[in-house]
Formats: sequence, C-alpha cells, structure tokens
Amino acid sequence: MSKKILNIYDPAMCCPTGVCGTDVDTTLVQLANFLTTLDKEKFEVNRYGLTTEPAEYVTNSEVARLLNEEGVDSLPLFFIDDEVVFKGVYPSVPQLSSKLGLASFVAKF
Repeated sequence: MSKKILNIYDPAMCCPTGVCGTDVDTTLVQLANFLTTLDKEKFEVNRYGLTTEPAEYVTNSEVARLLNEEGVDSLPLFFIDDEVVFKGVYPSVPQLSSKLGLASFVAKF
C-alpha cells in the first residue's frame, strides 16, 4: 500500500497549529491531536502556514489558482494525494478520517 499524502494549507494564524491565544477553536485542537496519531508509515502530513511558508502557496499551482480566484476565504485547503478534499473550512476528525480511509476511527479526545 502506498503512503497517502495529506497537505494542509492554513490561513494566516497566530501560530503554526492555530491552537494558541485565548480563543482556542476546539476543532483545531482535535485536528492537531488527530494528525499526531496518524501512522507515519501510512500517512505523510505536511502543514503549511500562509505567514510562515508563503512560497508553498505559490509553488502549488492549484493553491495559487484558488487563492487568485477566491482569495484567502478559500483557506484552509486540505489535499489528499493532490486532490482538494476540503476548502474554506476545517473538517471534523470524523470527516477527515473518512476521507483518509479511516471511516471506523473514533475520536479519543
């Protein structure tokens, strides 16, 4: 089985995970925790921040196109093996796990 590649393009946030400050989004907390539990043998996870890695948003032609056409409201973008699976919203853990082929995953958070 080949490794699935998950690329996440975050909007500008206060820190790389968005789990910071006084107004913490529980979806982001759960997502960050879930990403750390993924089997590194089966999944490669790359997460890019608009403020910290802007070049990644230009070199990926699909990200550049979406930003050009729809602006920053199209962020975050989630790609699995170069296919956009979520756009403009952070998925719940069950939604993302289903897209990754882990439909039986149950959140433990």
